[in-house]
Amino acid sequence: MEMLYRIKFSKLEDVMYISHLQLIKTLRRIVRRSKLPAVFSGGFNPQIKLSVGPPLAVGIISRGEYFDLELAEKLETEVIINRLNNVSPSGVRFIQAVKIDKSTKSLSSILNTAVYTINFNFNENLNLKKQKKMLDEFMKEDKIIVVRKRRNKADREVDLKPRIFSAEIVEKDLWKFAVVTGSRGNVRPEELNKALMKKYSSVNKITPLDVIREGVFVNKNNKFYSPYSDSIVRS
Repeated sequence: MEMLYRIKFSKLEDVMYISHLQLIKTLRRIVRRSKLPAVFSGGFNPQIKLSVGPPLAVGIISRGEYFDLELAEKLETEVIINRLNNVSPSGVRFIQAVKIDKSTKSLSSILNTAVYTINFNFNENLNLKKQKKMLDEFMKEDKIIVVRKRRNKADREVDLKPRIFSAEIVEKDLWKFAVVTGSRGNVRPEELNKALMKKYSSVNKITPLDVIREGVFVNKNNKFYSPYSDSIVRS
């Protein structure tokens, strides 16, 4: 009997520059090498049946990505994680697996929030109190407009304000944003940076190494859940 597992993994520095498509190929290769009893699609070019959550921008590392994997038989989740980690390349680590019902909604249809921490660089020494004041002022703006470049299309203005669910300062220079992602659109860390640079001359341009995607979540009534929490898989 086929079983569906939702698996959490991290994508770290050694693989930060591979694309979303390359990541899917890498996951399939790892599953194949792990000798897990994966289910394959039909047709002339059968592929391991797995589906991944919202794409992660090239150059950004993440501590919490997800994919769904179909197996031909039931296995203990610890066995699945151990087998995957034993054959995974440096930079991809598998964290947790949960068996879910096959009727559970897909990752792409439920994951709508990404949480980023950004290590900002300032051209002056700003203490924690000043940084909190800056963030409060920033979030009180009626609109946060950035110009989004589009390939083969005219540039367009995007208001980030309704797409930012929450913002806080974790510690001096380290800011955390929960923003929309998935089918409803997305907010890019570099866009937050540009908006802050526009408002404050003390904010410098960030690099990909200054950004970590802490994870992707389901925003349900302004509460953030993992995609395999009981309130999500049983809803």
